[in-house]
Amino acid sequence: MQKIPNPHLKKDLRKQNTESGYFFDDISIKSCMTILFVFIVLLLSIISVVTSPNPSVLFGV
Repeated sequence: MQKIPNPHLKKDLRKQNTESGYFFDDISIKSCMTILFVFIVLLLSIISVVTSPNPSVLFGV
């Protein structure tokens, strides 16, 4: 006995746009916050090194 397909159920044969969601499908909020925290720590450490005063100015050498 053959199963008759339902005429109301049709496949969507249009091309799926997977380029925008390919990399970000499996990223959760927790991992996004972790990545953001790491970038902020790196940025603050770079800023603190760049803005530190010259030791020769401090000690008068």
